[in-house]
Amino acid sequence: MVDDASTKRCDVLIVGAGPTGLVLALCLTRLGVKVRIVDKTDRPGTTSRALAVQARTLELYRALDLDREIVARGHATRAGNFWVHGQRAARIALDSAGRDITPYPFMFIFPQDEHEQLLIARLADHGVVVERRTELSEMSQGVNGVEAILRGPQGTQERCSAAYVAGCDGASSTVRHAQGIDFSGGTYRQLFYVADVDAAGPPIDGELHIDLDEADFLAVFPLAAEGRVRLIGTVRDDRAEASHTLCFDDVRARAIEHLKIDVRRVNWFSTYRVHHRVASRFRDGRAFLLGDAAHIHSPAGGQGMNTGIGDAINLAWKIAAVLKRQATEALLDSFEAERIGFARRLVRTTDRAFTLATKEGRVADAIRLRAVPLLMPRLAKLASARDFIFRTLSQTSLHYRHSPLSTGRVGDIRGGDRMPWVAGQGDDDFARQHGQSWQ
Repeated sequence: MVDDASTKRCDVLIVGAGPTGLVLALCLTRLGVKVRIVDKTDRPGTTSRALAVQARTLELYRALDLDREIVARGHATRAGNFWVHGQRAARIALDSAGRDITPYPFMFIFPQDEHEQLLIARLADHGVVVERRTELSEMSQGVNGVEAILRGPQGTQERCSAAYVAGCDGASSTVRHAQGIDFSGGTYRQLFYVADVDAAGPPIDGELHIDLDEADFLAVFPLAAEGRVRLIGTVRDDRAEASHTLCFDDVRARAIEHLKIDVRRVNWFSTYRVHHRVASRFRDGRAFLLGDAAHIHSPAGGQGMNTGIGDAINLAWKIAAVLKRQATEALLDSFEAERIGFARRLVRTTDRAFTLATKEGRVADAIRLRAVPLLMPRLAKLASARDFIFRTLSQTSLHYRHSPLSTGRVGDIRGGDRMPWVAGQGDDDFARQHGQSWQ
């Protein structure tokens, strides 16, 4: 039974307390919006697959006073390396490519579990606590809001009334299912694994390394602690069918033989399946989908967590403006208009990149083992190629030119573009735009 008299009210009910939900809660709270954030898990994660915090995310984080602490606690990855036949075939410097684009000319490594801990602490500073072991049981929409039934830790149920609900609850989103929103796509046949290890060897140098030798993907991501790296790879043979018994000893040979890595300790190891899907809608009335609830794809390029954070920051100021009667409900339509196109392009791009890196056959082998080693060193010397690679990975090339909010043009700058970064003596134009409201 649900006691109607005990109904709790908030402006926004956020379902899911991963990085996307936590950033949305923090943004809204700082804008004076009352939120509740619930999560069915009993505690934050202690391991993580997501690592990269891209330059655009750090730029957006300046408005939340998060960028400096993340930079202080993480690791700046200033180059990417490609390996073939046990040798480093190409190195692409990211810092030289990005130094005139952003104040953060690197790919930053800050594991998701530490990221979440920081966000949770910042939320607590604002008096908001994640309600654990609490999940959405039912929801319905009315003219003036959303009525939800939440199931608590002991199976107790309570009613929650909110103006809006945000589904930040991952690939199996309860919010998305409740609204009957299609999530078409597919599942990669490869089994992914992630291993957190202490190691030594040529790739343990603080940079990103990718092995192209075989159709099984393998990447080495540096962590802040000296000698500690994250290995992310795939397996496709009989080992993939035995995912429940797979351990690091089953996959370690390639890292040792191809990249000459001396693994001295395995801190933890996990396997998982990866999908490539995009929801057909990101908004259904008063319900919104963000992060993995709206789009999920290959980990190629370290884009997933950053895209979810971008969703949250995009939506937060719009909901706040509507709740404060500074804008009409029509403003909320721009969330889907701006974010769904980017999500679709991202899924296509990461899918193509991952397919190329893992495709089997003579042609695919020739591209990976001959064309890439031949072309990459030449591309690395071209400023335009380095610029394109950095802008794509960092998400600084993202724009909303086709948004219903974007009009006007001055020279090469059009409405909806990311504001170009202009550094000054002790200051820059991004610092002067230090706020979450409409710019």
